[in-house]
Amino acid sequence: MHVHVRVGRERYAFPIAHVREVAELDDVTPVPGAGGAVLGVRNLRGRVLPVLDLATAIDVPRGEAASRMVVVEGQAGEAGIAVDEIVGVGSLPPPTVSVDGAALEGAAVVDGVLVAAVRVDALLEEVVAR
Repeated sequence: MHVHVRVGRERYAFPIAHVREVAELDDVTPVPGAGGAVLGVRNLRGRVLPVLDLATAIDVPRGEAASRMVVVEGQAGEAGIAVDEIVGVGSLPPPTVSVDGAALEGAAVVDGVLVAAVRVDALLEEVVAR
C-alpha cells in the first residue's frame, strides 16, 4: 500500500510502511543556511521536524503552494514532506517505467495516471547531503 500525493501536475506515492501521518503544512519556521529543498522546521505535537519540499527535492515544477505534508520515517530519521494534495491510499503496481533521480524508483500507471514511487530513504539522504 502507498499514500498517493500530487505535486504540481505530477503524482507520487510513498510506501505506507514509511508514512507516520499526514498533517496540514502550517507554521514552518525557516532555517538560515538550509538547503533549497528544506522549507524549515515545524513543531508537530512536541516533535520538531524538518520540512522538505518534494518539488524542489526531485526538481519538478510546482503549480501552487504546498498545503499538506506527509510525515515519513527512514534510516536518516523523520521529516515532513510538503506536497500539494493527498490523493488517497492505495496499491501501486510494480514500476513499469524507469524515471530519473535517486529518490524515485520507477513509475506505474494507476487509473490512467502515471504515479512515481518515492524511495524515502534515498530522498532523506539526498536532501541531507545537500
